[in-house]
Amino acid sequence: LEAKNSAIVLPDAPLDIAISEIMTGTLSYNGQRCTALKMLFVHDSVFPEFMNLFNQSLKKLKPGMPWEENVDITPLPEEGKAEYLDTLVQEAVAKGARIMNENGGKFHGNLYYPAVVYPVNSSMKLYHVEQFGPVIPVAAFRDIDEPLRYIIESKYGQQVSIFGTGADEI
Repeated sequence: LEAKNSAIVLPDAPLDIAISEIMTGTLSYNGQRCTALKMLFVHDSVFPEFMNLFNQSLKKLKPGMPWEENVDITPLPEEGKAEYLDTLVQEAVAKGARIMNENGGKFHGNLYYPAVVYPVNSSMKLYHVEQFGPVIPVAAFRDIDEPLRYIIESKYGQQVSIFGTGADEI
């Protein structure tokens, strides 16, 4: 059922709402659901503030076992999944991306701490494949045609989450 659903954060987006929804969209069930947000496009005019607030929200997440109280990030159910996610992140880093959050991509066994990876571009596997896990690829954009072209050219049928306040732009 694969999908590579995107989120587009426009310049006039209420960042508190966008971040709350994107946190849920990328990380509920550790990002292992077909409807998860798997590629973020953030307008470059709000990118620094967005990234700062998003990473602050990530710091509040508690990793642990599912039976522990108030746990947000739990081990992945697939054998070898953490290693697979690590190969996607390391390939993106080798091609110029950075892990933007503290402890991002660290793992022990199948407990994988979410990694925010930026800037992700078309030369990277992470731009194209459905990672199906807590890896959050991010690209900044200036022209709305950039994320729209990504969606149109994708090999997946998709849904998209658009954050903004201007009805005409949306």
